Parts: sequence; C-alpha cells; structure tokens
Amino acid sequence: MALADRIRAAILEGRFAPGAILSQTELARAHGVSRIPVRDALQSLASERLVEVIPGKGARVVRLTREDLAEIRDLRLMLECDLLFRAMEKATAADHLDIDYALRKSSLEAGRPGWQAGDRDFHLALYRPAGRPRHLSIVEELRTSCALYASGYDSLAAQTDRWLAEHEEIVAAYVAGRTDQACDILRQHILGAHAHLDSLMR
Repeated sequence: MALADRIRAAILEGRFAPGAILSQTELARAHGVSRIPVRDALQSLASERLVEVIPGKGARVVRLTREDLAEIRDLRLMLECDLLFRAMEKATAADHLDIDYALRKSSLEAGRPGWQAGDRDFHLALYRPAGRPRHLSIVEELRTSCALYASGYDSLAAQTDRWLAEHEEIVAAYVAGRTDQACDILRQHILGAHAHLDSLMR
C-alpha cells in the first residue's frame, strides 16, 4: 500500500482526529521512510482536502465547522440525487448485479471496524452507471470530508438497522425504475446521516 494510502486510511479510521497535527518527522519514523515521501504523500492528501499542509512542518487534518457540514450536506443532496437519477436512466442488468453485490457486501460489513469502505462502495455502485466521472469525483470528495469524523460515523453504526433498511429500499426502487422514490429515499438517507453528525458537533 502506498504511503499516501496508509496515511489516508489512518485518518479515515479516526487514528488522527480532525485538527490533529501530522508531523513529517514522526510519520517518516513510523513508516520507515525519509521525510521526502512523507511530504509528497501529504501534498497528495491536501489535494483531496483531507489535510492542510503546514510549510516545513507537516500538515493538519482538516477540521469542519457546523457551517461546513451544512454546506456539504446541501451539495450532497443536489449532486448525489442528480447522479442517482442519471444512473437509473442508464443502468443495465449487469449494473443491477453489481449494485446487489455491493449491497450484500456492505450489509455483511455493517457495524464492524472499517464499515465505511463498504458503505462508500455501495453508493459508488449506485452512481457509477451515470458515466459522469467528474461528477462522481466531487461526490467522493464530499463523502470523504464527512468520513473524517470517524467517531461520528462509528456512532452512526449504532443505527445500522435503519440505514441498511434504507439501502435495501433504494435498491428496490432503483431496480424497479421508480426514480422519484429512489431519490426521495436517498435524500432522507443523507439528511439523517448529517443530522446525526451535526448533533455530535454541537
């Protein structure tokens, strides 16, 4: 696994909290490399808006305010619902099988450490048939910004039954071609997750 991938995983798993300082020297020592690859890895993560580079020192994990979270919520509602609509217009039987596989995988991983990866893959499977890579890239960045708050998403896992049921309902509507219904369920799904995260930030 590349160094940037290892640091990213540590951030998204909550080993570095939002606002935490990432020292180039300490990361180099921990990963058995020089500071140069660490610097390059942090620059890469800065381009993903996971960290903010501190010249000559390292980086800081991005910290969101409640206002930031509200903006991300609004963007996600607009972009993800549009992406779902477009994907449903183009999805094939093969895409439906991929979505069913991603749903089953995320359901098996639900509530376990690292469950966010399965959730991410499920949503990407829903949206990928739209064939809009730039659109999808923006959505991935917004979802990653939320995943920074690993402790908040860990507590979301306590609501596993609710969000798994919503996943099932989205897929049922998706496969049946009920676009408005699928988008409505997705909208409530996003609103519920953000309302929970917002309550944790108060």
